[in-house]
Amino acid sequence: MPKILRFYCFCCCAIIILCIIIKQQHIPYNTRVALLTTPSYYKHYNNEPLIAYTALLPNPEISAHASALVTKDSKLMALFYAGTREGAEDVKIYQSFLDIKANKSIVWSNARVLLTPDMLTQFSGRLIRKVGNPIVFKDSYGRVHLFVVGVSLGGWATSRIYQLRFSDDLMQIYYVRELHLNPFANYSHLVRTPAMPLENGGFILAFSHEMWHKFPLIGAFDKHGNMLFTRRINNLKAQLQPSIVALNPKDCVALYRTNNRYDTNAYYQTCTDYGKTWHSTQTSNLYNYDSSVLLVNIGNEVILITNDGKHNPLFKNNTQKKDRQSLSLYWLQDKIKGKFIYIDTIDTAPQTGEVSYPAATLSNGVLHITYTYNRKTIKHTAINLQALHHNITFIKQTMMQHDSIQKDNL
Repeated sequence: MPKILRFYCFCCCAIIILCIIIKQQHIPYNTRVALLTTPSYYKHYNNEPLIAYTALLPNPEISAHASALVTKDSKLMALFYAGTREGAEDVKIYQSFLDIKANKSIVWSNARVLLTPDMLTQFSGRLIRKVGNPIVFKDSYGRVHLFVVGVSLGGWATSRIYQLRFSDDLMQIYYVRELHLNPFANYSHLVRTPAMPLENGGFILAFSHEMWHKFPLIGAFDKHGNMLFTRRINNLKAQLQPSIVALNPKDCVALYRTNNRYDTNAYYQTCTDYGKTWHSTQTSNLYNYDSSVLLVNIGNEVILITNDGKHNPLFKNNTQKKDRQSLSLYWLQDKIKGKFIYIDTIDTAPQTGEVSYPAATLSNGVLHITYTYNRKTIKHTAINLQALHHNITFIKQTMMQHDSIQKDNL
């Protein structure tokens, strides 16, 4: 047998063994730490518009993508990666701030470099050529955590996840560790959405395995930021970039991006027992055309921010596969079966553009959303929670009236 063929067979066997190890990895989750939930929100509706305001973040580079968002004190902080193009070696992680307490002018600060491949190389002791996909979130103690993806060779399929944390003023970052997630050179994991905080200061981080069969995993972290274990949470293929959110202190839900090699269904999953038990996946009533999704608990209700392939007037509402030209809000009407109901579309783009990869945070009655805007910069859209809850209430009333009419006609 030629040497090159033997080497190819060895690599294939190694990948198969790696996937079996990851699939079978399961450490019992014996602790019962409550999930951190969003407080109920109610305010009298005063006819506020759904969209309070919009703004573009300054971007000193040619291209920008994949923002992350967090609120601390009176500051809204956005992170994103920018450079000549996605995956280029000149890409850096940038940081920008908005003073949401002043509420006089919606002007984001000039973006400053937060992290570069060279900086991550120095931190980790490992050669890093590319960085991307920053995610940021605040734990129950108010500490702000940062995870990023770093690539030493190849593309995103050979990426690793790196853990950092912010100083209290959000101006400094401190390296914590590289997450060791498999024994095969620790390759091929990617993070995209913020973690689900726990009441004790710990958190559950959702991420995905990217090489070959793409599948979702979670990692449980204690209050000191130490990773306790990881586990695969379903057996589907081509499911990546999971978004998970708590419904209450014991239960959570998840939705996934479906890779285009599989199908176009959007898959939904529930968890119980403080994140210990993950139930079988279900096909939701939505489709996913290989686009990132984000679930947000806005206080007793869960909102989905997604590219739905519809609701763009340029396409006359015809479904467009791989459509990232319309960004819409959906309400999770059935938390058991994963039924979502359309609320409104917050932005659209021409056929050559995109409005994608949403990030979100809540602050003082506003749902702040940032997202990739035509790959040129990051756009910020602020949603009035009063108006959002009003829209959901209207949908509920309409459904009740419809059910009542149906019963009367029986």
